[in-house]
Amino acid sequence: MRFSPLPRAVLLVLILFSGLTLFAPLPFAIVLPGDAQNIFDKIITVKNQVSYPATGRLDLMSIRVTNPDSWIIGPEIVYSWLKADEAVYPRSAIYPAGTTAKSENKKAQADMENSQSSGVVAALSFLRLHPEYGVAADTLSSKNITFDVKRTGGPSGGTVFAIGVVELLTKQDLLRGRHVAGTGTMSTDGHVGPIGGINEKILAASKAGATLFLAPAGNRQEIAHTPKSIKVVIVSTLAEAITALG
Repeated sequence: MRFSPLPRAVLLVLILFSGLTLFAPLPFAIVLPGDAQNIFDKIITVKNQVSYPATGRLDLMSIRVTNPDSWIIGPEIVYSWLKADEAVYPRSAIYPAGTTAKSENKKAQADMENSQSSGVVAALSFLRLHPEYGVAADTLSSKNITFDVKRTGGPSGGTVFAIGVVELLTKQDLLRGRHVAGTGTMSTDGHVGPIGGINEKILAASKAGATLFLAPAGNRQEIAHTPKSIKVVIVSTLAEAITALG
């Protein structure tokens, strides 16, 4: 059977349509590994309270996500799919409808401040419940602990904040010179909650040199792979996280 070639005008329209489709904005978001910040490097400050220097490093992890005000085009998605350290998600899975960069930044900052408060409360409660750590309950006050976090936001640092407070307020050397990282929300009663971007945070921690990563039990099924250089330990509570460091 013989086919006639498409008219030139139709062919040009098809080419133009294909080009527009390739570069049309699509409802996706790209998630990448973020920074690793040692919380003992001027992030946690203890005043008017006996404290002890940490011998190791404890990293607060973050992820990078495309701006909610921007849209992703086809080539960007394909490129991210080909890169092992990037993940593509439906935009709605990352940002609720109507989210803007301004509203997201405001929410992230509020979540960060709440995670710090919850982390402190959980840490002090843990020390009151465990007198074997040698901290007098009547000396513990949340007013003595402050944070200065500039490069990240969100609620996922609560667990690391709580561990950091326990480390600084006790004679016990929890880290013993190790490089540890972790993530997870922290409730005031010491429960570790799941977070987003778990695989990206593990990868970032490994690249930063951490050899141990504390991950929330709620993210267990999402962990796809781990670099050989880092050990991932699943925890459900602050008590389990402290035990994992033993």
